[in-house]
This record gives sequence, C-alpha cells and structure tokens, in this order.
Amino acid sequence: MTIHSITIELTANAPKKVLFALLSDHEQLHRFFNARYILLRTGKPHSNGIGAIREVNNGFFVYQEQIIDFKENEHLHYKIITGAPVEEHGSWIKFISINADQTKILYHMTFSPKFIGTGWLIKQHIYRFIKLALIKLIHFSETNPHYLNQVAPQDP
Repeated sequence: MTIHSITIELTANAPKKVLFALLSDHEQLHRFFNARYILLRTGKPHSNGIGAIREVNNGFFVYQEQIIDFKENEHLHYKIITGAPVEEHGSWIKFISINADQTKILYHMTFSPKFIGTGWLIKQHIYRFIKLALIKLIHFSETNPHYLNQVAPQDP
C-alpha cells in the first residue's frame, strides 16, 4: 500500500508549556477536536504519558490511539492501534519555542490506507481535522491568558 504523509506547521503566541498541557490532556481534547475522547488506560510517568490509550469517536469511526513517546513540554508521539481505516500509522507533534511567548507547532503523520484508493480521501479528511483542531488550540491559548496561571505540573 502507498504511504501517505501529512505535515502541518503553525505558530502560536503562547508558551509551549501551555500548548503542551492543553494538547496532552486527553480527556479535554474535545475542546479542540471535533470528536469525543476517553482515556482508557493511563500512561507513565504521567497519566497522559507513555502507554496511555485514548478512545476517539469522531462520528464516523471509533478508534484507539496509544501514546508511544512523551517528553513533557516538547513532544507527543502516538499511533492508532485499532478501529481506524489506516495501517502503519504514526503521528507526532512537537513544540519548539521561538521565544518565551511564541511557539512553533509541528505536526506530522504517516499512514497507509486499509483499502486501496482511499488514501487521498483519508489524507484530506485528517488534514482538515487536525489543522482545524490546532487552530482552535492556538485561539484558545491566545485568548485565555488566565489559563497560563492554571497550567500546573503533570501528576507524578
């Protein structure tokens, strides 16, 4: 099967600590993504860390994602483990400080469609799904300055 890739790069006027905290809180991802998220299994060393499994229901598919790498305030890597129309999936999101109040967000995904001829459609849908969510994340982080004070360290 053909391998497809998606890359999105955006800049936010918010510290990476805030963006990471928002995006690594699995049970609150519905604020940004047009989907429902449930944390099925906690990870290590934080509940949202390595090994965490979240269920995603986007209205079309119910699938599970597992966190395979996690470095607080730096990056989050995950893979779809069941339920989606893709195989050989891997995604990562990185946060790179431009300065104290500005962050570059890099998102990258690779996948192979389960069904021949559907890759272009899946790619188009995922690109829009992720980009819209990241735009919502950026908007939230930039328009809720009080959230900066609420960002607490992850649970040990």
